[in-house]
Amino acid sequence: MKRPSFISLITAFSIFNMGLASAHQPVELGSKNTRADQGPILVDGTVSFALRANFTKANQERGFRASLKQGELLNFEYLIIDKAPENKMPLSKLPTVTITAPDGVKRVVKFTERTNFYEPYGRTNYLYLARFSSTAVEGIYNFSIKSKAKASITVSTGSKETFGQVFQPRVCPNIEQQQTPTVTNAEAATLIGMKKDTASSCAAKLNWIYRIGQEDDQLFALTRDYRLDRVTVVIKNGLITNSLVG
Repeated sequence: MKRPSFISLITAFSIFNMGLASAHQPVELGSKNTRADQGPILVDGTVSFALRANFTKANQERGFRASLKQGELLNFEYLIIDKAPENKMPLSKLPTVTITAPDGVKRVVKFTERTNFYEPYGRTNYLYLARFSSTAVEGIYNFSIKSKAKASITVSTGSKETFGQVFQPRVCPNIEQQQTPTVTNAEAATLIGMKKDTASSCAAKLNWIYRIGQEDDQLFALTRDYRLDRVTVVIKNGLITNSLVG
């Protein structure tokens, strides 16, 4: 079964390689993206993205994040190019993908098919190994990929064929400043991994209210009101380890 969404994603790779803009963005997961909380953030998880992960040996890790709203669909696909060494590998030797939902529920992606797919733009044969959709809960989804041997895979998320924004980890988002801002989950997540002074400066620059919920072993008393212009952070050893709206 051919999926139009993936055709569009592969088109994005072809256009990207020609240096042209495309509404369907490829994302390369590099050596700096070794955990989900160190990976890029897909601002709208319903938009089509294709993410490529290359591994040179076992036990290497890559990760990324995607923001979804309550009731939206989480769409996920796992593919390999239909050529050696990947198509000769036992499934047990291919990289594993673990998806952690905002409520902490984990799902290890299981290989449920081996479906041929010819991508005409790059004239490349692929194999679908897994495809599924599920109803999302509000928040940031974490995707963790771990290798078991030298291999390359492509995973795709979303289905909406429109331009998608990507925030980089530990980089203050380049967004329009507002007098009374509404902080999104994706924007708040950019603070994770920052030094605490850098995170505080970023929040001040964007007119966010910034408060510390916990620093190392010290818990702080907080009001229970929920504010869309505020982030609450957790700090360990001088770094932001969690950042939530409210």
